Amino acid sequence: MVQYVYKCVNVPVEIHTGKSGKNSHAVVIKEYENIINAAAVDGWELVQVDSITSVQQPGCGSNKKAEEATFKLLIFKKPVEV
Repeated sequence: MVQYVYKCVNVPVEIHTGKSGKNSHAVVIKEYENIINAAAVDGWELVQVDSITSVQQPGCGSNKKAEEATFKLLIFKKPVEV
């Protein structure tokens, strides 16, 4: 019976590529490809790309606002024998 293990890789939500006209977007796409291909070499298969937001409430008596962070995750799976 085959089961799977999963891993999540955090990738940038927003990437600043500099000035327009230099095909900077292709560089960003290539970086994502490099991450996916590196995982594939180790047997990982890309399953999903997802965004999640984490919210951390300030401590008791604090005047600060909640801290919020958004993450883009590449979710991979890999078969393991049981």
